[in-house]
Amino acid sequence: MLGIARFSDEWIEHVKSSVDIVEIIGRRVELKQTGQNYMGLCPFHSEKTPSFSVNPERQFYHCFGCQTGGNVINFVMETEHLSFPEAVTKLAEEKGIPVPAVSVQEQQKEARRDMLREANELAARYYYRNLRSPVGEGARAYLKGRGIDNILARDFYLGYASDAWDGLVRFFESEGFDLQVAQGAGLIIEGKRGYIDRFRSRLMFPICDHLGRFIGFGGRSTREGQPKYLNTGQTEVFNKSYVLYGLNWSKDAIKAQDQVIIVEGYTDLISLFALGTSNVVASLGTAFTPAHGALLKRFCSQAIIAFDGDSAGQRATLRGMEILHESELQVRVAVLRDGQDPDSFARTFGAGKVREWLGDARPFREYQIDRIISQHDVETREGKLSASTELVTVLSELNSSLERDEYTSYAAQRLGVLERSLAEEVREKLGIDRGKPVHNRRNVNLAPAEAGEELREREIIRCLLQRPGHLKDLRECGITASDFHHSDYRRVFVSLSENSSDPEGTAIASRLLSLPGPTPSWEDCLRSFSSVLTKRRLQKIEEKLSLLENDRKGFDIRMELYQLLKEYYDIFISEPS
Repeated sequence: MLGIARFSDEWIEHVKSSVDIVEIIGRRVELKQTGQNYMGLCPFHSEKTPSFSVNPERQFYHCFGCQTGGNVINFVMETEHLSFPEAVTKLAEEKGIPVPAVSVQEQQKEARRDMLREANELAARYYYRNLRSPVGEGARAYLKGRGIDNILARDFYLGYASDAWDGLVRFFESEGFDLQVAQGAGLIIEGKRGYIDRFRSRLMFPICDHLGRFIGFGGRSTREGQPKYLNTGQTEVFNKSYVLYGLNWSKDAIKAQDQVIIVEGYTDLISLFALGTSNVVASLGTAFTPAHGALLKRFCSQAIIAFDGDSAGQRATLRGMEILHESELQVRVAVLRDGQDPDSFARTFGAGKVREWLGDARPFREYQIDRIISQHDVETREGKLSASTELVTVLSELNSSLERDEYTSYAAQRLGVLERSLAEEVREKLGIDRGKPVHNRRNVNLAPAEAGEELREREIIRCLLQRPGHLKDLRECGITASDFHHSDYRRVFVSLSENSSDPEGTAIASRLLSLPGPTPSWEDCLRSFSSVLTKRRLQKIEEKLSLLENDRKGFDIRMELYQLLKEYYDIFISEPS
């Protein structure tokens, strides 16, 4: 990834001043002039009344609903999921502004990366031609047997590496391409008598980065006795821990649906695509990593894991869902029986069953609990005790007390034990004496002095449940779901706001309504919660100011300071006297 230091402040300013922020934003947002500014519906959150403002004089945008703001570079970064260097380069190229030279060392590195990507693109072209030539007859038959027709093979640029020891080598030579570069791309290797092809007798799946640049390959053997799959080794442009197959094709669908389906293999992805499910990526058969989670978080907030139903697939599911959860994605699991995989399931049952299967995806905690129980003989006393020990560990690690209560109840029912007994074991695991309230920051039964901000979130949600008409007061104050830090209360707020059906949210709401004690008045709840939000906003501003000097992360420092000062001013003029 290119570094921010690549560009001078003067050149960045030149790019920003050369583009029309209204024109750039107007490609994605319908803007109407209102005085000196332009207004439209915010592209970063759902709204019916325009609160998104663009100031052409200051070259700045700001949403009064979700508080998002920035300059034209920030907008391109957010909407097109680009890094700062990628975004500013894109804008410069659109205006015909030459991208400045960098240090000789950095220039050389980037030139080499470009050459490696070029080598992969040339190889993709060679393999693509092979598949459609007589040498690819067997590979075409294999694809046909897997339900992949010529159109799908073309769409995914599938190819074939022939039996020849040096077919790709000779192709590179005919193109006048540097064989050492091709070797650096992991496409050829040096033998005793010269270079030979790394991939032979394999169906070839080109791998691209999210920008659509060729960076590597996955090869599926068409012979027995070889590794079934062989991927490009790690290079300067390819690292499996940072790449997801198919993201270049699926990113728009993922963003539009705010959801990604994660499968294991190439053909799993292609089969789902063929049936109209295009918001899907594949993990390249490697362990899921935090980098994968962070990459997906740029495009969506929800993930469905749809790995194979065998034991290896289930283990990968468990690892993956924890990583995705830590990336703040809402995770569900689409369960398959042992021996099934998304590819075979899709080809056997068709589009309707695939939609049904994915629609029935379960919350990952349910999957985790059922998985633990399935690994023990719970018909015996010893098996039941062993399973309960594992479950107590999992349940005690849940941050939300409401979530903990719900899944304790679910686990007790599935295990066939008394809920109160399992709940007591969980309390002991948390280090709590029997009969005493759980002193956990996430527990809804805490006293006001112990609960702090969480109590205020809880009480305003309790008020809303009793008087949903007060939602309009929150909207007028610009309060959104993101203002609720507690996941349970945020979930209930979303359900109320969207008037949607959410079984888990309904269960949480029922628990809140059944809590003892009176609910404070709406005015008191609103005043207390507004005070919490003011405190959070001030803390956020202070954090930004403390980081600004040494870590601006691509933002224009003067414009950022202006925005922070404006936010600071807005807080105090909105505070009641």
